[in-house]
Amino acid sequence: MFSLNVRKRQRGFTLIELLVVIAIIAILVALLLPAVQQAREAARRTQCKNNLKQIGLALHSYMSTYGEVLPSAGNSLPAGYPDDFSPLARLLPYIDQANLQSLIDWNLHLGHPAIEPLPNEMIPVARTVIPMFLCPSDPAPAVSIDPIQNTFEYAGCNYAANQSDGTETTTSQIHPIYPGNGLFWCSSKTKIRDCVDGTSNTIAFAESTRGPGVAASGTENDPRLYRMTGGYTEVAAPGPYTNTDGSRLISWMRGVVPFGPVMNGFLTPNSEIPDAVSGSSKLTAARSYHTGGAQFLFMDGSVHFISDSVDLNVYRGAWTRQGGEVESPF
Repeated sequence: MFSLNVRKRQRGFTLIELLVVIAIIAILVALLLPAVQQAREAARRTQCKNNLKQIGLALHSYMSTYGEVLPSAGNSLPAGYPDDFSPLARLLPYIDQANLQSLIDWNLHLGHPAIEPLPNEMIPVARTVIPMFLCPSDPAPAVSIDPIQNTFEYAGCNYAANQSDGTETTTSQIHPIYPGNGLFWCSSKTKIRDCVDGTSNTIAFAESTRGPGVAASGTENDPRLYRMTGGYTEVAAPGPYTNTDGSRLISWMRGVVPFGPVMNGFLTPNSEIPDAVSGSSKLTAARSYHTGGAQFLFMDGSVHFISDSVDLNVYRGAWTRQGGEVESPF
């Protein structure tokens, strides 16, 4: 009796088959990666919208407590620079930050940012990061060095209060220490009844981007990070822009200073023209890392995404409290 010991041949992938499989996997990854990135950005955009909704709820709670008066961007003192606490700082008890607010002496003189140092007791407050004030799509550092003194650390924010539409471009009209045709400035006492255009037609807070904090070294032209300093003549001129700095919205605590969360609607969202700052006077644009526009909180508590391509006059109308607009297009 004969037995045949037949060894079965083991078959594996050929080189060509292996390369085909790798190519198919690479194609699938290439197709899936943008979808994953879009899903993540959609989640971040939703979180950003929710942040503004929470600010809106806090704003209305504040008004209920203080007789319908909106928070100011600081209070004028008998002499010198104002106390300079921002509208966001005044909302702290209404966003579960009462303990942080208890560390603030509201009668304290914060000092001019280019001349006087920040009071020691305010340094821990100034560097405290509040996640609700940050858009998760913004990659800028949450804490930055003040480029004016180059000494103090500030925690930034992505949501700025509406001072005006920015069209009256004299220093007295676009400096947040003076009244504008919006809602928030130093010693403002505006009320919800002052929104003659209607609460659904009036912007309360606008999303914008944070800078890296450091002074720019030359002609950096990413307007989401840097802005022009020293004057407004370059607003109508093409780039490259000189004299830029990176102090956009690097502090949620201070209101009147150039890096505080008070702005106007002079430029359309994500304008290619960078913001312009002269002292604390500003010509600004809402900006974001979301595709196609930025988010806005209106006085009725609603949040709207406004496109980069919005009509300029319609857009500026939403920044005024009594500009005569009949119906909101947003």
